[in-house]
This record gives sequence, C-alpha cells and structure tokens, in this order.
Amino acid sequence: MAELSWGQVHAFRLAGHHLSARAPKRDMVRATGDIGGAQAQVMSAAELQIAVRSEASATDVRNALWKQKTLVKTWLMRGTLHLVPARDLPLYTAAMSGSWIKTRPSWLKYFGLTELELKKLIDTIGGALDGEPMTREEILAVAGEGQSARVREWLKSGWGGFLKPVARAGLLCFGPSRGQSVTFVRPSQWLGGWRDLEPEGALTEIARRYLHAFGPATKQDFRFWWGHWPGVGAAAWDGLQGDLATVSVGGRHAQMLASDLQRLPVAAKGSVQLLPPFDPYLMGHASRDHLFDTVHRAKVSRTAGWISAVVLVDGRVEGTWTHRVSKDTLHVGVAPFTRLQAPVVSQVRLRAGEMARSMGLAKAVVTLA
Repeated sequence: MAELSWGQVHAFRLAGHHLSARAPKRDMVRATGDIGGAQAQVMSAAELQIAVRSEASATDVRNALWKQKTLVKTWLMRGTLHLVPARDLPLYTAAMSGSWIKTRPSWLKYFGLTELELKKLIDTIGGALDGEPMTREEILAVAGEGQSARVREWLKSGWGGFLKPVARAGLLCFGPSRGQSVTFVRPSQWLGGWRDLEPEGALTEIARRYLHAFGPATKQDFRFWWGHWPGVGAAAWDGLQGDLATVSVGGRHAQMLASDLQRLPVAAKGSVQLLPPFDPYLMGHASRDHLFDTVHRAKVSRTAGWISAVVLVDGRVEGTWTHRVSKDTLHVGVAPFTRLQAPVVSQVRLRAGEMARSMGLAKAVVTLA
C-alpha cells in the first residue's frame, strides 16, 4: 500500500480542479466537467467557480448556458443546482435512475402520494415541457390539475420540490429567464439531442471522474458528494473493481484510480487561490477536517448549509473572504486564520485582479482584517 503525504494529495486535487493552472477559455466547458460541475444555487458563485479554473468570464458562462447551450443548469448531486456540460447530462441522469435511488416513504406520505402517482406526476411535468420554455406557474396549470393543495404548493416552490425528480429523470432543466420568472425546458429539445445510457455503467463513469478530481477518497466520500442514497457508494466502487488502488494518507485508508497513482505530482508549493462560495473543491468529501483546523469549521461551514468563500494556500484553507462591487472596482475583504506571509498576500492580490476582470470590472482592492 502506497503511503502518501497530504501535500501530494493536495497537489493532485489542485491539478484535477484546474487550480494549479487555469484552463484556456476554449476549454471552459471541459474544465467544468472535470470537476463534476459548478454548484449553482447562487449563480454568481457558479460563474466565479468556473472563472477561477479557466480564462473565461462570467459573460462567457452565461453565453455557454443560454446561447451556445454547451452548459446546462439543473438539479443534480445532493439535490442541489449545478452547471454541467450539456453533453454530460445524459450520463448524470442515467446514473440517477439506478435502483439505488429510492424515494423515501416518509416523503411520499407527507404529500399523500404513492410511487405510481409520483411517477405519473413526473411524466406529466416532463410531457408538459414540449416546445417553448415554461414558468413554474405554467407547469402548475398543466400538472397541478387534480393534485392536493400541498402538492400544488410544492410545484410552485423555489426549492425545486417536485421538479427535482423530474430533473433527475432527464425530463427537465433550466431555460432562459423570462423577465423575473425562471423557466424550464425539456433537455432533449433544448439541447438538440439525447442518448439513453445504462445506469450502472453511467454511475461507474461518474465515480471514475470523481476520483480524477477528488481522489483519494472512500465510497462514503463519494456517497456524500453524490447524494445520501444507501448503496450508491458500494455500487460505484463495485463498478471500479480492478481499477482502484488503496493508499494511506495520514493513517487514513482511501482509494484512487491506479492509473492516477502512477502520475502523482509532488507536493503543492506556492499555490494561492480565492475560491468562491460553495466551491466544488470543498464539496467532495464527508469531512473537511483535512482542509483546515477544526477550530475554524464554523467559519467555513456556516449555518443553513452555506459554504464560505475561502483563501486556499497549497491546497489548504487559510482564511475566508467577502466582496462587494463599487462602480468599476471589486473590493475584497480577507479574514485570514493566521497571519499570511507577504508572498501569499501578493498572490491574493493577483487572484483578486483576475476575478475582477472575469466580472468585467477594471480593478480590485484587497483589504486584510
């Protein structure tokens, strides 16, 4: 069994996340796919997650979503909104249709539905999306007929409600906003094509991509990242049998792809990044204790599931940051956990300048707490 240092592991993950070297603008979509998508319940954060990994701007991300249609926005891992490459959406939805995805009986009981009635509702919503983008209210007018008040209310919910299982089935994704209203479309029509894939093979491929970016990891880590469905981690690891190597990192055993182990980089040194809120780098494992001392946990993993924007130094979190925009200037306030060395501060200023340009701003001003 190979013994790895945390420095080697951080260096591997930084490379897999395009944080040791930004991808060129033309590879923006590929880089987004390499990290398993950008988490997008806050769209401005998702745009920055992609921008820190590529030479793309926030406008480039929007154009990829609504004009080129090379990115797509929908509910995926952990039931949260993500931006993923449009070509990969059939892979994700196939992996979410396997036998390991089950609706909780308590959830069905709450809404007074049977499994069959839920399936019919999913098909009804998917069938309604046949042509122009539709708002929640327009979907409700079609799918809400004959439903209980509780079901109708959740069809209107901004949290996704009944739209999430429709998205997991590959029958719904986000369309362009209509004024202040969000719209939804059927992916096969919006993206101009679709392919049906076998669930087990799709889950194995997703797990392989996950380990390329987040390895070494355990099947429990994968389950945390993918969603807390019983058996999904075991199914993914079973599909990768023969391709996995077990390693030890700081006394913990985990797995990575054997092919990746052969090209493990040396420890990261001199890497400084400003990661936006909910950054994928922080979302891949059941515990974040390897990223920062536990005394700082509440500063990073905040209430209501909010994940702070962080300062990343050589793969570890060394502080948090906030920002505001005033005219043409990005103002970044950094709250380091300990005193940052001068070279790190210089790199923080460079990263802030890059972020300002990705947002279409002229300059950045950094203030340290």
